[in-house]
Amino acid sequence: MKGLLLILLLIVLPARAAMDITRELVAPDNVVPGQPLRVAVTFWTDTWFNPPPQWPDFIIENGSLLTTPLPSQLLTRRKDGTSWSGIRLERQVMAWDQGTLRFPATEITLTSPGQPPVTVSLPALEKPVNWPKGTRQPDRFLPASNLTLSQKITQYHAADDKELHAGDVIERAVTVKARGIVANQIPHVLYAIPGTETQSLPAQSQLLTEGRGDVDGAERTERLRYLPSQAGTVTLPPVQLRWWDTDHQQWQLAKLPGASFTLAAARGAGNEAVLRGTSGDEKWQIAMLIAAFVIFATLLWLCRRMIARGLRYGRHRWHGFWHPVPLSNLLPGEK
Repeated sequence: MKGLLLILLLIVLPARAAMDITRELVAPDNVVPGQPLRVAVTFWTDTWFNPPPQWPDFIIENGSLLTTPLPSQLLTRRKDGTSWSGIRLERQVMAWDQGTLRFPATEITLTSPGQPPVTVSLPALEKPVNWPKGTRQPDRFLPASNLTLSQKITQYHAADDKELHAGDVIERAVTVKARGIVANQIPHVLYAIPGTETQSLPAQSQLLTEGRGDVDGAERTERLRYLPSQAGTVTLPPVQLRWWDTDHQQWQLAKLPGASFTLAAARGAGNEAVLRGTSGDEKWQIAMLIAAFVIFATLLWLCRRMIARGLRYGRHRWHGFWHPVPLSNLLPGEK
């Protein structure tokens, strides 16, 4: 009986959960500006989480957190003979210039209902960041662990034939697929060429994921339409993209070949012009004008007497205005 009472007493007593938090920076040995790294924050407890862990606020020097969604992870550890359960939250962080990416030491207070707050001290984290040798254009610097280029050239003909004419369209789509980057780091690769009108279409970007949805890179497709208006030759230049290989710590050059197209003179007006001329719109316009004239003439005929009286009255008023009637001399005459 006493044992049963002891068990009931242990059940109704409020449980006390130990809480802890750790922080680490996941980064390779050599880091360059614009290379996404990961900072991981892990919440630990020996019982349960109440409330669920939330990303804490802390200062980042010479860098910023990215908004790329990353999945959380469940971890376990054993410390001082006690089993701990952990939830690991990760965010991407990036330094945009060389220097030191630094997370200053900070204190985070963990709270849980029915328990006193727990303050945990997190040590500082630092990582040197340097431009690689041979950097020419920092605004077009592209660090990636892997990168591929591909293109697709499509011709749009105004007629059902295989020959290009002035007035037809040539569309070029170039896709950049890279690992270890974010989409807005990929620079523009297509530009207008002299002597040919161009139309830039909106670029399309998407994240590259692997495994359980972990973001590993980005893909960006850029499209440009060439609109030649004269006969001749249109030459699409080759595409070159210089990028920094973060895995092998060396420069790489991705290339795509160009292409040339011969355009014949613009097509003459064909059956479509005849169809436009005999579409029937002009007949409807003429019929509407005739109908309006007949209605107007009928109204004039029905209102002819009223119109005549109005004209006579107007003539009388006009004549009275320009021909005043002289008055007799009312002054007494001289004697």
